[in-house]
Amino acid sequence: MELCVFGAASKTIDEKYISAVEAMGEYLAQRGHNLVFGSGCTGSMGAAARGFKKGGGKTHGVIPTFFKEELSDFVDWHCDRMTYTETMRERKAVMEEAADAFIITPGGAGTFEEFFEVLTLKQLGRHRKPIALYNIDGYYDKLNEAMEYAIATEFIKPECRALYRLFDSVEAMAQYLENDNTDGIAVHDLK
Repeated sequence: MELCVFGAASKTIDEKYISAVEAMGEYLAQRGHNLVFGSGCTGSMGAAARGFKKGGGKTHGVIPTFFKEELSDFVDWHCDRMTYTETMRERKAVMEEAADAFIITPGGAGTFEEFFEVLTLKQLGRHRKPIALYNIDGYYDKLNEAMEYAIATEFIKPECRALYRLFDSVEAMAQYLENDNTDGIAVHDLK
């Protein structure tokens, strides 16, 4: 499978996130999976790429062309494949299309936006790809609480819980990604 990993590019995040994401990448690559990502060499993105490489996987980096000049020191130039886009929006579209599943590792505003975009697209029936939140050290507990509050206040239908899963364990996450089946859930059930 081609696994799209979204996550932080920050150079200042705690090492516990870096080491967990790198180990995740190595484990998933050893299971025969490859990485599609935003081609970052720092933060969770860089950790994912190092892990996939260590585990024998291939990496496909996707970056807007302006990164070459403005953000070159954040780019992993050692990807097996690089795709260049004109915009950030196009970058996400390429990653979403290339991916068979999505993993959201701890990240900031951009990562939240990426999660909600693939979640919304799944809710609207534009894809049926698995979405996993990797909940390292409880990072996504509060986000999950917010989702539950939105369900309790009827802004989101309870059936939408089936569209993504929260994981503390890489092994359990791998099982979900490799075996997810949301057939039978119609768009009409989710809106």
